[in-house]
Formats: sequence, C-alpha cells, structure tokens
Amino acid sequence: MNFNGSILGFIDIAGGPINGSNSAIDARGNGTIMTPADMGLIGSNKIAQVWRSSAATNGTGDYANFMVNAIRQIDPPFFAPQFGGLVIGQVGETSTGAPADPVDLLPVGAGVYFGEWANSIASPPDHSTDLNMADASHTVWYVGDNAVTTMPGEVDATYGVIGISGTGTAAGGLPDSPNLYKGKLDVYYSSIAGTGTIGAGLTNNSISRDVGGVTHTISFAGTTIDSDGTFSNSALSNTIEGRFYNGAEALAGMYTNGTYADAAFGGSKIDGTITP
Repeated sequence: MNFNGSILGFIDIAGGPINGSNSAIDARGNGTIMTPADMGLIGSNKIAQVWRSSAATNGTGDYANFMVNAIRQIDPPFFAPQFGGLVIGQVGETSTGAPADPVDLLPVGAGVYFGEWANSIASPPDHSTDLNMADASHTVWYVGDNAVTTMPGEVDATYGVIGISGTGTAAGGLPDSPNLYKGKLDVYYSSIAGTGTIGAGLTNNSISRDVGGVTHTISFAGTTIDSDGTFSNSALSNTIEGRFYNGAEALAGMYTNGTYADAAFGGSKIDGTITP
C-alpha cells in the first residue's frame, strides 16, 4: 500500500505494522509499547503504542470475522511512514455457529484490509488513546491481495460487514474497543446483465452504529456492481466505492463525502451462493 512519508513508497501491511504490533501485544498485552525488537530489529526506542480487537457479524449460521489493529506512532524509524494513528481492519475466515476466537486470518495472497490513518503530531506522549483521527488529515482506505477483475457468473449472497471511523474519538471508541459500524448487505450480480446491486432491498442494505444514543447509518442504496469487480453509488450520491476480492467471497471499500465522518468497511459472504 502506498503511504504518506515512506521512503520506500509503500508498506507491507501484514508484514510490517500488523506483524510488529501483534508481536508486541502477544508478549505484553493491549496498549503496550512496540519496540524494534518486536519487528526483529535492534534498538529500544518506543516506536508506537498498539492495540488489537476483534469483531463479528452473523447470518443464518455463518459469521464474518474481523481483526482490528490500532497503532499510534511515538518515535518510528526514519525509514518508516510517518503518521499519528493507523487503524487496520482485516477480514478473517468465516466461522459456523459462533464468532471465531481467535480470528483465523485469510492466507497470504488473499488478505483484505481496510482502515484509516491521520497525520503525526509533534512530541506525542508515550501513552494516549488519541490517534489524531479528528484531524483534517483523516483518510480512509482499502486494499487487497487478490482483487476480482472479472465478476463470477452470478452472485446471490449476503455479506457480513463492519466499518471503521474515528477510532480514538468519542464517536469511534477506544483503540482496544472501537465503535464499529455493523450490518449485512445483500448482493446480487449477473454476468448476463453485466451488472448488479448491493443493498437494493428493504433489508440488509446498510451498516450502522450508535453514537451517543443516536444511530448513524451508512446506506448502500443505489450501489451498483460493474463486471470488473468494482462497485459504487456514483450515479446517486457518490459516497460509496469499493471492490470484491477472492472470487467475490470478500469485499472492501470506503464511504466518503457523506453525512457522517469518512469510514472504511470490509466484509465476507455469510449466506447465499456464488456461481463461477
């Protein structure tokens, strides 16, 4: 993924921030300080404070599972991308009967990621839950290893989806327990028609969360699917864009320029069929 400030021009999400933060958390728990040793490097400087959480949404029997890593930089290496906060949602394997504990992640080459980041701040403290996501630099993103470029013959399925927005703020929740958007989306696509829809029905058409007693809902009404695996609602409100991954078993995207703060979302199939 291309990233602001990296002299390498890109970062390996799984091998870099996810692996390093998970190593630190496995050793010392949530909210710990990640050091170079957690990344297999030499040094004792305080690179970042890190957290990890999981989430799930369910269908009639299967659950879509997710892992969320939150990273707040303190004193990163000179060659690393510079940011105040980085939150990475990761689509996991589906499970049957109950949420996965722990979450089984998708294999190398099939990863699907989505999240948010914000600029760095001067002299960040060693311990804080503020990831600077209220800053004007707040940006949402999504990426995956195995993008669909030609949609399957037919998709008639429901996807369990979560959305990430404003982690570390009052609306977005704490880094170890983010206030996520959740919901289910009905998807239909036909290669004969060369198009499809997301959330076209009266149900399973949005994701939502509670913010201070008020329900915030991101609607997918008017979202259409193109034959190349991308989708958007550009013809209606131009707030949704995204792509399918792994033979349309997973999806990711982002909500921007809408009523609420920008959000990134991801999900996986929990009901229905995909016909090649």
